[in-house]
Amino acid sequence: MSSLQRRAVDLRVSALCVQDGKVLLVEHRTFAPGDPGMPDSWWILPGGVVERGETLEEAVKREMIEETGLECSVGEMVFVKELLYPHPGYEGQGSRHHSVSLGFICEVTGGTLVTGKDPEFPDDRQVILQTSWLPLEQLHTYSLYPPFLPGFIEAGLRDGFSSMCPGFFDSLL
Repeated sequence: MSSLQRRAVDLRVSALCVQDGKVLLVEHRTFAPGDPGMPDSWWILPGGVVERGETLEEAVKREMIEETGLECSVGEMVFVKELLYPHPGYEGQGSRHHSVSLGFICEVTGGTLVTGKDPEFPDDRQVILQTSWLPLEQLHTYSLYPPFLPGFIEAGLRDGFSSMCPGFFDSLL
């Protein structure tokens, strides 16, 4: 059995932190280098894979510190995002990447903003390029992933994230 066949779907967590008209995002190198349909980098929410034996809340807090240097309190789950690459309908659907990410609304409680590191990669192969608070009104000028993020944040701020039923977003959204 190949490692591809043995590997399960990755369970990931994401932290959605919005304050003072800005959202906390991390610029990552693309997970699909060489694909002309993809940008060289994406701005994504802080987050990553849940480790065995780790609660979802613990994973969110750990990933926030690793990637941003910031501590947070973890609130409600606000979205579920599935990602298959190559995308559904393409040859090798999901053969390079398959994950399900649970997004949680979070509040920064301490720490100092830094551009963190991914401990899975050596220094010369880091995927994190920078970490920043990006203005909400300028999100459309960045390559964001997931692409539903600007509209989702706008709806959450307008209607209240706690009043929203967690949304499900598939690989094509």
